[in-house]
Amino acid sequence: MDKLTDTTKQTFFRLLNGDLAIKEFEQWVYNSSDNLEAELQPDFYLDLISFNYNQKDNFRQLGDKIGTQIDTNEFNIWRTRRLLRDIIENKIDLVLATRKLRELYFDTGENFIPITLGVGYESVLDDVPTPSEYKQWESGALKQVLKKVDGYRDDIIRDAKLFLDTLDRMK
Repeated sequence: MDKLTDTTKQTFFRLLNGDLAIKEFEQWVYNSSDNLEAELQPDFYLDLISFNYNQKDNFRQLGDKIGTQIDTNEFNIWRTRRLLRDIIENKIDLVLATRKLRELYFDTGENFIPITLGVGYESVLDDVPTPSEYKQWESGALKQVLKKVDGYRDDIIRDAKLFLDTLDRMK
């Protein structure tokens, strides 16, 4: 576990976080086979090379395998930082971000992410749609409900910055 290069770790994290498609990961494995063979435990390397990337439930199975090779706490901190930066830099819809924060809150044992970020904002915005749901709404009603998000935007960004600062000081 400790001998994973930053590139390998980042690639594993991106896959587990849903930021890297299975097909892209498969190509990376084949293109990096010389480095991976030297870096990974032999059985795990063989698992990656021989894995059927086209099988049903491939993401879960691959995630289970990779999960044994990474530090879960390090992954949770990485994905929390990434989400906080996306919130601060306005790279993610805030309603979607609050739902992802809630998921992280529960994934990390309810004692890592502050409760306001973890469930507070999501609970007050739970009636607001995410962009993928906008087409199901009448435009006037959508416009009205999205005003609610604007009312919390500055607070969410402020709290995201504060928590990111806290995480950065922990390094």
